[in-house]
Amino acid sequence: MAERSASVREVASGISAKAVPLEDLTEHCAAVLRSAGLASQFSAVVAESLVDAEARGISSHGVARTRIYAERLLAGMVNGAAEPVVVREDRASAHIDARNAVGHAGANAGIRLAMSRAKEGAIGAVGVSNSNHCGTLAYFTRQAAREGLVAIAMSTAPVTMVYYGGRTRAVGTNPLSLAVPRAEGQPITVDMATSATARGKILLANQLGKAIPKGWAIDVDGRPTTDASAALAGSVTPFAGPKGSGLAMMVDLIAGAMVGGVCGDDIGDMYEDWSRPQRVGHFFIALNPDGWVGSAAFLPYVDQFAQRVHGLPPAEGFENVLLPGEVEERAYERARTDGIQLPVNVLSDLNALALEVGSEPRLASTPQ
Repeated sequence: MAERSASVREVASGISAKAVPLEDLTEHCAAVLRSAGLASQFSAVVAESLVDAEARGISSHGVARTRIYAERLLAGMVNGAAEPVVVREDRASAHIDARNAVGHAGANAGIRLAMSRAKEGAIGAVGVSNSNHCGTLAYFTRQAAREGLVAIAMSTAPVTMVYYGGRTRAVGTNPLSLAVPRAEGQPITVDMATSATARGKILLANQLGKAIPKGWAIDVDGRPTTDASAALAGSVTPFAGPKGSGLAMMVDLIAGAMVGGVCGDDIGDMYEDWSRPQRVGHFFIALNPDGWVGSAAFLPYVDQFAQRVHGLPPAEGFENVLLPGEVEERAYERARTDGIQLPVNVLSDLNALALEVGSEPRLASTPQ
């Protein structure tokens, strides 16, 4: 993908930061979540997902979300001890009730069961109901791709976006992710909201006191805005107008209405609604190439496809044409070696949160 929108790191440029090792950040977030009431087996998954997003430059879904997860656990909005359960299954599909578990637990159960079904044949399809926000969907689709499977994932979200042609909130940013395995190299991975940007990017920009790019959102009166606070009070906009709007509708109907009978206003807002669980729905599809053309033929073809893409002449201003997910993969590899450049205000909040929940602050906060 040769073109991409402004990242939150670009929005947040100029904020002092400190390099934090991935392991230290993961341990800190997991410990905070455990102290807030999340079972140990789930705290590790949530912390790894948050740090994975942060390391890949997707800070909208990164460690700054530790606070809201902890606060909802402490308020009883999420059941930190709940174990997702299978309530219906057959050879190729299943329905999981997450029982208001942390969203990552519901999503992890969903993708793992879809993978298991696909490995037994050609396809596995699993719906997850009564879940919560689960972070980046690519964290889960990459799991399947690393085991040689093609993966498709979607999730509902609280109403924060307008439909094309509307001026008031009507649907969630309802993300989608697809991942394709490769014989050599990391999976080709798409992960995107159906909005012009993930709402988490606006939340982070507001936290950092930064303006947002034009086209991301409208205010409460339906007018375009670059003010993050006004955008949060208003609505995000669908990407590509009717295209993003239509995809958001389909995700609501499939991952929401079909799986759990819940979509639109029936989904609770993680930040604004403290009266009820979210009841988010996820849907996962895993495809086994051996049930189609065969892995022995498919995986080398994907590598040839990647080589053709990399060999295309780049447009002016670009060094080369990249595959989806390559920018993030390169950022992750740098972070593994050099640590994550974490804004000091986010780092300080993580330490403050640790004290609030009775955990030990584990992060040095001196900027470099």
